[in-house]
Amino acid sequence: MKLIRPKIIGTLKIQKMMAGNLAVINDIKSSPNKIIIPCESVIEGEEIIEKIKTAKPNEMLYFSHFKNK
Repeated sequence: MKLIRPKIIGTLKIQKMMAGNLAVINDIKSSPNKIIIPCESVIEGEEIIEKIKTAKPNEMLYFSHFKNK
């Protein structure tokens, strides 16, 4: 998954979706700044949050949701 980091990220949190899977979500409701990134575990979600926080605005980030098991 590819994400261009917006200038305003809001509060990032790991939340359980309706289907039962986990995702990193921010609290912004407007479409251009909304972030929803699926993750497999809380640890992976925390790594995604840290990667987004350390990135600069307009930097392109890549996340691999489907890992080889």
